[in-house]
Amino acid sequence: MASLHTRNSDATAQIVDIDAELAYWKTRLNEDTFQVVGATVGDLERCLKIGYDAYLLHHRQEFDEIAPSLRDRLQRHCPDTPIGWYRAQPIMRAVWQRLKPATPAGHV
Repeated sequence: MASLHTRNSDATAQIVDIDAELAYWKTRLNEDTFQVVGATVGDLERCLKIGYDAYLLHHRQEFDEIAPSLRDRLQRHCPDTPIGWYRAQPIMRAVWQRLKPATPAGHV
């Protein structure tokens, strides 16, 4: 019996172990990128989780394409965070770069 749904051969599932990722980033809290005056580990976790969520939803796009919606999402979901967009952007970009697989040679 034929499937009623056509499959996109480029479709890939993305799974992220959030606990492992948070543990990884917590080891890097002393790096300059993560130093935000007044920010708690909880603030950083919320910022990272927004980055993970966006990556899972938009992993086929480049970070710069969705950055404006990430900024809006951060402001909407974390309005009182001391991690403003200026500091959150490099954090979320680092998340994106860590999660995004390298493009094989010859593929775009």
